[in-house]
Amino acid sequence: SDELIEALGIEKNSNLFAFSTAEKTQQLALQFPYLERVAVEIQLPAAVIIKVEPATERFACMYPGGWMVLSDSLKILRTDVSQPDGLILLTMSLPTDFSPVVGQNIEPKSYNSLLSETQQATAETAGLQASALQTLTEVRDGLQENNLFDGTTALNIQDLSDIEFTYQNRVQVLLGSETNLAYKLRLAAAALTDHDTQRGIAQASCRAAQLGAGDKGVLDISTQRSDGDIRAYFAPDTPEPTPTPEPTPSPEEETDPESPTE
Repeated sequence: SDELIEALGIEKNSNLFAFSTAEKTQQLALQFPYLERVAVEIQLPAAVIIKVEPATERFACMYPGGWMVLSDSLKILRTDVSQPDGLILLTMSLPTDFSPVVGQNIEPKSYNSLLSETQQATAETAGLQASALQTLTEVRDGLQENNLFDGTTALNIQDLSDIEFTYQNRVQVLLGSETNLAYKLRLAAAALTDHDTQRGIAQASCRAAQLGAGDKGVLDISTQRSDGDIRAYFAPDTPEPTPTPEPTPSPEEETDPESPTE
């Protein structure tokens, strides 16, 4: 509290109308990057209120010069030369000529390979105009609601028509576009967790058996059929077969029968 008051730079008996609350809010947000949200307000007749919410290190995102540690709202908390441990690996499209500034929020680029600037929306592409930040928020909230967020180790929103996340570093979940995203995440939870209620919701449409704690592979929930149904399919990782060793020849077989003997 003392640091915030000192940084605000307001003395007692000063004129409350002599400064901008918006400017002071921005100043504190940049000066204290580990505050997720800051709001400076005037409370008449003679008080200044500072409202803050702490930030949590949530994502690690690579940029051309290294790595960024980001909060839930994509606020840049710090930078590092190597990938930080224990955070969700976030892949997204960064703005052109991006340069990170600690304390600022990132507005990721919205890229969708199913759409082009000249393409008219069709039944397949309708509803695919969401922003990358909006999609990230929807995915994050859906993962939390379905008890998958704590196990999420990677999240890819670089292409909004090809969203995916990785669960416990062992199952890659393909979600496709943000269309019916909430239902797709319920399907993922039905296959990845042991919650009977969630499994009951999606049991009729889930073509992936309940996955065990050691299963590895790709869970595909990206395709919506022509009748509107969405099915989940699991392709397990199959290790390369161990080659059968060729028999070792005996010493007699290694001797050339035509070679002269002494």
